[in-house]
Amino acid sequence: MPLWLALALPALPLQLAARALAKPTPLAVVEGPAQRPVVAFCNDAARAAGIVPGLKLAAAQALAADLIAVARKPQVKHDALAALAGWAYQYSAHVVVRAVGYHSGLLLEAGGSERLFGGRAALERRIARGLAVLGYRAALACAPTPRAAWWLALARTQGLTVPDATDTAQLQATLDPLPLPLTEWAPQTIDTLHALGLRTLGEVLRLPRAALARRFGTALLADLDCALGHRPDPQPLYVPPERFASEIELPADLTEAAQLLFPAHRLLRLAEGFLRGRDAGATEFAFTARHSARRAQPLAPTPFALRLAAPERNAARLARLLAERLARVRLAQPAVALTLAIERLHPFAAHNASLLPPAPAAQHDTDWLQLAEALHARFGSERVFQLQAVDDHRPEHAWRAVPLAVAPAAPLPAPATPQRPLLILPAPRPLAATDEAPHCDGPLTLVAGPERIEAGWWDHGTGPRRAVARDYFVARNPRGQTLWVYRDLAAPRGWFLHGWFA
Repeated sequence: MPLWLALALPALPLQLAARALAKPTPLAVVEGPAQRPVVAFCNDAARAAGIVPGLKLAAAQALAADLIAVARKPQVKHDALAALAGWAYQYSAHVVVRAVGYHSGLLLEAGGSERLFGGRAALERRIARGLAVLGYRAALACAPTPRAAWWLALARTQGLTVPDATDTAQLQATLDPLPLPLTEWAPQTIDTLHALGLRTLGEVLRLPRAALARRFGTALLADLDCALGHRPDPQPLYVPPERFASEIELPADLTEAAQLLFPAHRLLRLAEGFLRGRDAGATEFAFTARHSARRAQPLAPTPFALRLAAPERNAARLARLLAERLARVRLAQPAVALTLAIERLHPFAAHNASLLPPAPAAQHDTDWLQLAEALHARFGSERVFQLQAVDDHRPEHAWRAVPLAVAPAAPLPAPATPQRPLLILPAPRPLAATDEAPHCDGPLTLVAGPERIEAGWWDHGTGPRRAVARDYFVARNPRGQTLWVYRDLAAPRGWFLHGWFA
């Protein structure tokens, strides 16, 4: 049987402003003319100072000198609800975004997934904990129809004690005591019903249907029938996008990059839910710190990215790596917003638990990967990388540095002559020679070779990537060291040291 779970978010604009704050601070969301804005929402710290909705901003600032005032932006609420729907997609494939007037939230069809999470109560606890970590506060309610679940959740945001309705037989008795404004009907309809002495849904449901339809039209009856399950109530389902993008506006300017970790952690939690819903991971998390556009010399946003060797989505681990990455970030101006974008999703293979202790080799593989990624986050791609073979016979061009990756490109076939030194010099070093015998700490004894390498004609260059024609030898000097040397076939046919064998 379908079971809808409603998540009603009271005072969502205030929650969006407060979720970027690491500690309680007097906060107000204002709206109205720019010359005389008034308080629309305020948090408990602001109420303790005497600030209430409807108060002019100037009077509120007089009551609390440290008050943070944020303008109400409908687009910010719309974007936040879309991002939250992507997070909730991990719990249900049927997610609906609700935003009517001051009421905002989500609807999830939980009947098909509650067993996966250990039952309805366990699912509700998990969602409530997840919302709290994201910085949201929600009222949850369940019912067999989406409209009834939404009305019950709105009732709980107003402090009313109403039970969940788990089947249609309980619906009417559960909905009877709900006040009429929760139906989100037109204000004129609510006022007319109040003038007739009707205050609750039960009183309206007991009226004759024909008379109710003549007075208020069929739309009101259709709403009641949908809520009671007497007629279908199709919902516009949320479709997750192909990429993730979310932004947190910062109520206070942040001057240090390390201060971005708190809002960034909440963005990573949001991204984790999105990736779980898509059964995916990501290897690059692109952050952007936006600066104020009202300054005398506006600056372009400050980008910084977290790059990984393997697809990941665990927010706690990503936050630890991001803390290392932020140590290398410098903000030219204070940040007023932080954005996280994930452009490419990758298949994610979760770690399979075992009843037995993990094999030592598997444990070492995990350890080196985590260490490499931590070093990469701390020092950057220019200092932490891995080597990859390149199909080029010239030894100095037969490798390249690439970003860390768990599954690098397929290795090239082994060369016909596997005598290659462990250490190749960045550039060949000229050697002195007498009577055609090269010297390096004394005369060299050629013990193997020659191996002729003629390659690079396709580069048509005279610089570092020029064509080469060389005869390579394995040689030993009087100190017992084994060297890799070559003689240039072009005049004046000089000798060069190119590497050392271990």
